[in-house]
Amino acid sequence: MQLLVLAGVHFLIDMFAGMLPAILPAIRAEFALSLSLGGILLVVLHMTSNGIQALTGHMRAAKRGPLFLHLGLILAASICLLGVLPRSGGAFAAMLSLATVSGCGIAIVHPEALRAVHRLKRIPPPVSTGVFMAGGFLGYASGGAVSTILVSRFGLQGLYPLILCPAVGILMVIFLRIRMAVEPKVRSENVSGTAENRLSFWLIIAMAMPAAISTLVLASLLPTVLNELGFGLTFGGFSVTMFGLGGAAGSLVCGGIARKKGALPCSIVALFLAIPFLVAYLILIYNRMAIWILFGAGFCAISAYVLMITLARAATGPTLGRRMGFMAGGTWALANIFFLALLPVAQSFGPGVILKFVPLGYLFSGAFGFFIMLKIRRQPVRN
Repeated sequence: MQLLVLAGVHFLIDMFAGMLPAILPAIRAEFALSLSLGGILLVVLHMTSNGIQALTGHMRAAKRGPLFLHLGLILAASICLLGVLPRSGGAFAAMLSLATVSGCGIAIVHPEALRAVHRLKRIPPPVSTGVFMAGGFLGYASGGAVSTILVSRFGLQGLYPLILCPAVGILMVIFLRIRMAVEPKVRSENVSGTAENRLSFWLIIAMAMPAAISTLVLASLLPTVLNELGFGLTFGGFSVTMFGLGGAAGSLVCGGIARKKGALPCSIVALFLAIPFLVAYLILIYNRMAIWILFGAGFCAISAYVLMITLARAATGPTLGRRMGFMAGGTWALANIFFLALLPVAQSFGPGVILKFVPLGYLFSGAFGFFIMLKIRRQPVRN
């Protein structure tokens, strides 16, 4: 039950994170924003929600209480207040403030919740991580679908009822008395002699980065690209939803497979399998039925990231809180810096041009993962 509630909290948090890219075309039309300003709004939300995670993981590494779970749920919902902003020149600064506050809420929940998942010793790590991450990807996917439906029918004011959702998560966390794992206990119970568990955390981060950049670019720009191709706002939201649903399914399925086959080889295979799905989708993007290909792309791409988080849980390097903060947030913060550098290119040549290079990120991550696997197979196993 604690795992399901934590997955539910992850669902709510990532639902708020997933709304902004999907409704960006509506925000740009409502407030007369250029693609560059809209992209900056996304970057502020993503940078805040990811970059702060490493800091919060360090600050509360020895704390068991779920303070940040409660506070984060409340702050994350502030993005639903976009409808109250004035339609004037000062609106963009107010948007950035809302994105920052919401991003802070999203950020402080992730490392805390992952530490709580790590405390559930009766469930194998690949399975518990897969279930938890599936909740997040379902939330991100649902955020795109729910927000576009509400905004299409009621405008930005249609997001107001979602502000009440965090109360459910807070009550369930209190009722089940959820607590965090702390580093001394975690390290003594999880360090084993396998080569995967002695893998350097920084190698895992390096492996995750190219794929994270591609995933961020795809999720951020796809609704805008589809809107420019003539598809409706809701279709762009459902397209991101399909990608997220595939990721949720992949997190569960691949978590079970990795328990027997190993997280590293399974993540490498998943990264390479994502490439043909993405290439096929980009070729057929003008066809509405191509949306189904996004399910397969998300299944492979996102499950690979979940398995890399599983590797990070037992890796050598920083403390658990920092590892979870860097893995769940630091990778995406760095990816946002790269995305910010791409905005002038997208403004000049169109976001569709950027989207065509998305498969390369998974290729680079898979190749580096293969290099890591060859490296650790040469190392002797420690008893």
